[in-house]
Amino acid sequence: MKNLVWGGVVVVLLAVGGYGLTGALQGLDLSPAPQASGPASSASSPSPTPSASTTPTAVSLARFDPSAPASANLELFKRALDKAAQSTPASSVEGKTLTDALAGVGFSGAAMQQSADRTSANLQAPTLMVSVRVGAQCLVGQFVRSDASVSTEIAAPIQTGACLIGRQAPVS
Repeated sequence: MKNLVWGGVVVVLLAVGGYGLTGALQGLDLSPAPQASGPASSASSPSPTPSASTTPTAVSLARFDPSAPASANLELFKRALDKAAQSTPASSVEGKTLTDALAGVGFSGAAMQQSADRTSANLQAPTLMVSVRVGAQCLVGQFVRSDASVSTEIAAPIQTGACLIGRQAPVS
């Protein structure tokens, strides 16, 4: 029931507010409630302390690396979108601005998708979405024109294999 209610809220936000999927879902916890395990399992085993060998190290890529973890490529993806958003007036940012920035750091144009720059009423889109298919995952970014903010996430592709829903603008 909880997921159905949140699903309705997301649909309303998408239809009315123009927030885009990433903005509408930000901050929502849609994960199922944790399953309680037996009382002995959690109380009897102390949690391990991280050692130097198990602590993850941050990887900062300068160019797209298909063999790097998705999180490292996501960081590069976000940095490229942030740079494009900050170096261009918000009213002038188009999908091509964002995809060109991604291509500039090595993401393949053939693996990219972008949302339309204009709404069906021929108004400037309040949000722009871009994605890059990387293996079995999608790096998805959203630019919000009103505050020139960028948000990114790793997502599974939709059933068609694409990363975004809707009309896809050609990416050069």
